Amino acid sequence: MEPRERWWMEVDGGVLVVEFPHGTGLSPADGEAFLDRWRTLATEGRIDAVVLVVRTTRPCSDAGRRALRESAQIAVARGVTRFAVVGERSKRRYIKRTIDVEGIDIETFNDPAAAVQWANCPSAPASPIESSS
Repeated sequence: MEPRERWWMEVDGGVLVVEFPHGTGLSPADGEAFLDRWRTLATEGRIDAVVLVVRTTRPCSDAGRRALRESAQIAVARGVTRFAVVGERSKRRYIKRTIDVEGIDIETFNDPAAAVQWANCPSAPASPIESSS
């Protein structure tokens, strides 16, 4: 499986949406490919927010943790301050702790559509029904 098949990433209206499908795992090489793609998208256009959709139940590898943390740092350096994390409760909490770098606001959601809506509306508070840690 090619690294780009292990995750999906696109920019839609200033929101970088990243999805890790079921069964996703990141090796060190996958982590580097992920960061290369992240850097490319971050420099091609304006990104105001990031939505991470985590569907995999696999544990996060050291390479995955490193890639997620570095991607958050890259985003902050480019002015991104809003991150939404979608996934099952334990994954949301884990990812939130992993990407928690100074200068970002992180909200967790059960539903990708609610996360994207929050990411697109900087002044909108997270819905207490959709958001949970």
